[in-house]
Amino acid sequence: MGEYCRTGEERELPGITPGRIHHYRRLISNVVNDTLHTAFPITVAALEDSQWEELVQDFFSQGIPQTPQVWKLPFEFYEFHAGRETGKKMDLPFLDDLLYFEWMEIEIHTMADRPYPEFVSKGDLFKDTLVFNPEYEILQLEYPIHTHPVSEALQMKGDHFALLYRLPESGHVQFLGLSALNVYIITRLQEENVPLNEIKNEFARVAGIESGRYLDDALEKYLGDLLERKMILGFKISKETA
Repeated sequence: MGEYCRTGEERELPGITPGRIHHYRRLISNVVNDTLHTAFPITVAALEDSQWEELVQDFFSQGIPQTPQVWKLPFEFYEFHAGRETGKKMDLPFLDDLLYFEWMEIEIHTMADRPYPEFVSKGDLFKDTLVFNPEYEILQLEYPIHTHPVSEALQMKGDHFALLYRLPESGHVQFLGLSALNVYIITRLQEENVPLNEIKNEFARVAGIESGRYLDDALEKYLGDLLERKMILGFKISKETA
């Protein structure tokens, strides 16, 4: 039955009324199509209808999905095509990045809750230790499909980074484009768990600029934006604020 539903190749099956078996395939095909169409709206919009239909049909007939959970089907769809290098074969070099990015939006939205540290909302970006939202992932992509239309992103192959995170109150997933330096700053602040003033000279060396007012302004703008967007939740509770 499963093989017929995937391939459409009819065969005699005990217990199935002749002439009705196609209804099973139609119902299952509709579920798969609807699930994938909902999971990958950007990919659907970027491809021609025939290209999208080919991706779905190849997966449906050859992928043999393993998960019993419908919401995980998009991950198997991504894995199937990445493993087969479908993007390269169809001359869609951005395909892996696009499917991965859209799957990770689902993954972060549905991921198990991560413990939130205690924090206060008021503090000093430079003098107090920052508390980051723990529910996030940073993706490295070849094409900036998260910030540019596919037609433009195709001309911009390189090292690109996307920050995806879940908002505390609503659970909605947000994303930002990051530079390699932005990623380094976020990573090191969390690794060291110290105030910005104690580590900002390291950022100056990495960026190749002199520590000074320009650096402070750039850091204040970047980290202040993360604070407004709730990627930074607030400030670590100190003895003075406890």
